[in-house]
Amino acid sequence: MKRISLAILLICLSKLSIAQNNIIPLPENYQSNGQLFKINKETKIYYQNGLKEQAILLASALSPATGFDFELKEVKTLPSNGIVLMISKKENNSKEAYKLSVNNQQVKIAGNSSAGTFYGIQTLLQMLPAEIYNKERQKNKAWVINGAVINDAPSYPWRGMMLDVSRYFFSKEYVLKFIDLMAMYKMNVLHFHLIDDAGWRLEIIKYPKLTAIGGWRGLGSEKTGGYYTQKDIKEIITYAAKRNVEVVPEIELPAHTLAAIVAYPYLGCTNQQFVMPTQHSISKEIYCVGKERTFDFLEDVFKETTALFPSKYIHIGGDEANYSRWKECADCQKKKAELGLKNESELQIYFNNRVQSILKKYGKTLVGWDEAIEDGLKEKMVGMIWNNKKKISKAVEQGHSIVQSLTAYCYFDMFEKNIPGEVQTATWVGPVSLERVYSFNPMLSDLDEKYRSQILGASGTLWADQFIHGNKLAEMTPLNENRSEQYFDYLALPRLSALAEVCWTPVKLKDWTAFENRMSTHYQRYQNAGYGFRLPQPKLVSNTNVDSTNTITLQNVVKGAEIRYTTDGSFPTPYSALYTQPIKVTNPSNFWAITVLNRQQYSLPFYFPNKYDRFKKLGVLATEWSPSNIKGKDFTILEINATGIVNANGNFILTFQYTGGESRLDINTIAIYKNGNKLAEETLDGYAGTSTKNNSYTFNINNYETGAAFTIKANVSGQVNNDSKGAIFIRKAD
Repeated sequence: MKRISLAILLICLSKLSIAQNNIIPLPENYQSNGQLFKINKETKIYYQNGLKEQAILLASALSPATGFDFELKEVKTLPSNGIVLMISKKENNSKEAYKLSVNNQQVKIAGNSSAGTFYGIQTLLQMLPAEIYNKERQKNKAWVINGAVINDAPSYPWRGMMLDVSRYFFSKEYVLKFIDLMAMYKMNVLHFHLIDDAGWRLEIIKYPKLTAIGGWRGLGSEKTGGYYTQKDIKEIITYAAKRNVEVVPEIELPAHTLAAIVAYPYLGCTNQQFVMPTQHSISKEIYCVGKERTFDFLEDVFKETTALFPSKYIHIGGDEANYSRWKECADCQKKKAELGLKNESELQIYFNNRVQSILKKYGKTLVGWDEAIEDGLKEKMVGMIWNNKKKISKAVEQGHSIVQSLTAYCYFDMFEKNIPGEVQTATWVGPVSLERVYSFNPMLSDLDEKYRSQILGASGTLWADQFIHGNKLAEMTPLNENRSEQYFDYLALPRLSALAEVCWTPVKLKDWTAFENRMSTHYQRYQNAGYGFRLPQPKLVSNTNVDSTNTITLQNVVKGAEIRYTTDGSFPTPYSALYTQPIKVTNPSNFWAITVLNRQQYSLPFYFPNKYDRFKKLGVLATEWSPSNIKGKDFTILEINATGIVNANGNFILTFQYTGGESRLDINTIAIYKNGNKLAEETLDGYAGTSTKNNSYTFNINNYETGAAFTIKANVSGQVNNDSKGAIFIRKAD
């Protein structure tokens, strides 16, 4: 009986452990002990020599919400009560490893170093109620921590986020706040994208025009920009170091350098005076590789940069170089001939080697995007892989190290889901969902395990080029908004939390459903900490149909939130009907629901999309084709009713969109009719299938009449047989 009781107890404790552990990233080992520690006004924070800074950070994190003034005491002999910070080496040799123990009398955090102790503090904060992150006192709140013993260490040493401050200048204050967010989830490398075509953001004292000219764009009231003084940079680095965040600057070259060339035209190949761009593009202007003045300039820039940044890494970009200027430049071609090089890509390798030699003098390791990893590099580098996965095997075989930043998992400037109401984002990669980020494994399955140590980790990216697509996202200065900051927060969260677990937690412990459950408590943490974020939609549990009635069951995936819904096809609001039980509807497409955390914070809608929603940009659905109206290889007339869709004078675009089947649809001629009279006819000679040719047709209406009937007749056939399916859309041209 005792053995049975003990077994039951262990099972219960195991379930309790899982229920209480909402920590992200998930610790390597978490064991609940059933005890409790309560923080009150009498609680003291004790610290060993060398951990005063961590004690101050802990007190500053706890004091605002609790309202308690914590006494800090340096000790040599560990007390039996209070919160104790110490350094104690573990078997794990990671300097970021820690052990956290919580019982009725004491919280003890023992790190392998001050970094490990700091991460133990971050775990401790996540074990407290979400309100601990609030900057105002939270009255009548019990600050109770569930007892546990946690042993933890990261899987990868590089757990990064890239912040693009070139395309849009973010204030020093926002950068500091972003560092706090990274530290909250044990991210430890801020990749600081300071230089690009659209802005030079780093003060270089020897070259003041870099920021005086290259740090700004636009004229008059449209002028925007800014830069970080060297004093600002020192403050950012000091702030980050206290939070175990390493700041790695990116000084782009040889391309993405228009801002420098605008400031100092002699750095380019043409000596032409350009202007700062006000719209996003990738400039073909590039540092001239044939002039020694270019390398003199870079020597000076890196001398000041390396003196500012203590990190052993300097990122040089190295991507997307357009060689057209080098091909036309007499100096560059002379240099190519002197060196006996075959092409301009070899010139870039020469360029990178020159830069690598400069950095080596200052004890720095070169980091570059995957384009920078080429045969001929004299020194080992760190390749940040964003585009070409094939470069990974080649790079590690040559002894280089790798940080994974693959677009499909790590580009957070992409939309998360294609849902009505989504904010403006980049779209060229496609959706980068929270679940997709979480599925990432930096140690790719086809990579030999012997290269494990060369895979340093992963880095998410927040590119800001959307801010110079018409300046749509910039805040209104007279209103003192922070729209741009909330936008970047929205793109980062919760995906940053998922990437943090990818980089920290052992792969064997990762589980999407468990992560989603733990995430349910973190949206309130974001809110209390003052960050913007993307709330998840309600989750569909089931949709059953009985006697033409659908019963829709949803799950709320955000703790403290509720679900609001409509059944008339309208977009729900925080005032819509409250979801309390499964809803019965006759038409599922009329059912919409949102997650509501509060009246200012709610999700995009859950809904049952029309099967052609993904083709909305093509216009209005006019008709479908299927095997029933296609006669194999024989051409036949497919009649399209455009009445009501053609509703004004102007140009209209007709598009054939293939959706399935063995055969593509061949399109011969298109004829437009008004009230039965032919207006135009044209041979299209195209097709729509897995590939397309001339599948769109533009026609003009210049004598529209209200009530007129418009018909389009297309002469079509199946290339192989009649097994072809698709839809035809019409939209008015812009």
